[in-house]
Amino acid sequence: MADRPILFSAPMVQALLREARQPGTGKTQTRRLLKPQPPEWATFCQQPSMLNVEHRWVPSGLWRWSEPEQTPRRPLRSWPVDAEGEHYWMRLPWQVGDRLWVRESWRTLQKVDCLKPRDLADDRSKVTYEADPENRNRLWALGKLRPSLFMPRWASRLTLLVTDVRVERLQDISEGDATAEGVELESADPPFHYVPGIWPHSITAVGVEEPGGRHAARSFAKLWGHINGPESWQANPWVVAVTFSVHARNIDQLAPIAEAAE
Repeated sequence: MADRPILFSAPMVQALLREARQPGTGKTQTRRLLKPQPPEWATFCQQPSMLNVEHRWVPSGLWRWSEPEQTPRRPLRSWPVDAEGEHYWMRLPWQVGDRLWVRESWRTLQKVDCLKPRDLADDRSKVTYEADPENRNRLWALGKLRPSLFMPRWASRLTLLVTDVRVERLQDISEGDATAEGVELESADPPFHYVPGIWPHSITAVGVEEPGGRHAARSFAKLWGHINGPESWQANPWVVAVTFSVHARNIDQLAPIAEAAE
């Protein structure tokens, strides 16, 4: 288990906040490109409980790519472990039990705009978040927008506890998983699936009366294409699907919660 940062856009932060306030109404999954992508011959990925040849337990976080009909040509940022050399092993960037502290776009006060994040005082009361709608009307009083990449750990207000990690093809997402990614059903006339926070709604909207089914998954596909480019969904890359619970607290404030629950 480890503590790691993870970046989210403002609409996805809003979905995380909804989940934290009312579980079951927001975002509990995220899909990230697997890097590097597996070789073309790879057809599946699995996390076995033990090595068949050496009969020892697999260290946590190791996943196996296997293709019995073909022989791998070179290692894939990992190491073969069986006698035949037919398997590749790689360690995923996330594991069950990890704590992910969310990085998002943020601002401080104008008078400290000249300071780098590492030089700022550890004081979240002086931090505002771009995802909060109420801040849009008071930008004149706030400092410059700071990218999520440079948010320090102490400024984070959301922590995700990883409960499941799996590797799959992007297009294998289910309707339930698309909902867990933040897709919602709008009860209009006619109803449609969309991702709140992405404007205009037509960017991700898929009407329930449209032919083809899988409306929530198709809405997520439009979101993925909006973020990663028009051809990114059709490429059907391998992704890491991370499931988590959402906690509206800084990561360093979670220990007291766990102790109180015992």
